[in-house]
Amino acid sequence: MTLSIGFIGAGGIASVHLETLDNAIDGGLKNHNGDTIDVELAAIADVNKNRAQEAATSQNATAYTDGVELLRSESIDAVVVTVPPFAHGDYERIAAKHDIDVFVEKPVDLSLDTARETARRIKESNILAQVGYVCRYGHITERAIELLDGRQIGHIDSTYWAPIPETPWWQEQRHSGGQIVEQSTHVYDLHRYLAGEVTDVVGSGTDQLLVDEIDFQDATSVTLDHESGVVSHISSTCTSPTFRFEVRIAAEDAYLELDYSDHSLSGTVDGEVVQFETDDNWYAREFESFIRAVAERDSTWAKTSKHVDVRSDFEDAVKTLDLTLSAREAAESFEPTLRE
Repeated sequence: MTLSIGFIGAGGIASVHLETLDNAIDGGLKNHNGDTIDVELAAIADVNKNRAQEAATSQNATAYTDGVELLRSESIDAVVVTVPPFAHGDYERIAAKHDIDVFVEKPVDLSLDTARETARRIKESNILAQVGYVCRYGHITERAIELLDGRQIGHIDSTYWAPIPETPWWQEQRHSGGQIVEQSTHVYDLHRYLAGEVTDVVGSGTDQLLVDEIDFQDATSVTLDHESGVVSHISSTCTSPTFRFEVRIAAEDAYLELDYSDHSLSGTVDGEVVQFETDDNWYAREFESFIRAVAERDSTWAKTSKHVDVRSDFEDAVKTLDLTLSAREAAESFEPTLRE
């Protein structure tokens, strides 16, 4: 049986997932039994007609300019939703209504209430829904978890510094959610993944101190208190000319530095030097996990299935959205205590 997949959104990150799908179509992806997964790209939609047609041509897929029309017209097993944050909601709900499994790029929405309603419908439909929090599939993340197993984490300090994307919608908070919600969400999700849920959020930020192309804060500093007792901190800015994504972890008899730019891990554990480097195609690993999960599950599928490697489902991703919205609010409203 051929696994039929559709795409809604053909720009940006969609091209990365389409490349992974192309490799799978060429016979490069096997299931847990070692059998090749038979998969096809059935259709792709994008508001840019030329972009949709260009992406569809290589696989002889059908091109649409309306994602809703694609979902209602095509008989597909799964759909990949890679649209800007402000465009989420309808596609995921229609997919749930038609029993179509879905892969959604982060963030899942800009409204927490809307996201929770979408999560409810997905849960009721029992479709498989995975969200693109790619750090969870990074080799250095997995290695850090192995090294920290059984150890109490005390502090996590992360840096996410990047340039302003040229995409016009990104520069408006009503469309992107701002840097914390759209970009740094990866870091906030990683902190949840490593240290557990957050109880308190404190932050501050600068309002267009270095740039004026955006209508939200261009730098933020946010501290999180976790239920596990961990305190963590995230520094974000969209004013850096170069990209930096670094995570530092202080734990019981251990210190680790994770660099997500070059996919390396270093530090000391029990007095021994640790060094780990990998040429990590984490986006491919993430999306391949989704394809395998869709291909291998049947009508009796349950989340406990050993064949399902969904590390961020929709309900979990809504928790990350909740956290980033809280962090943005904290950074915007913080009133410092003045000292003489």
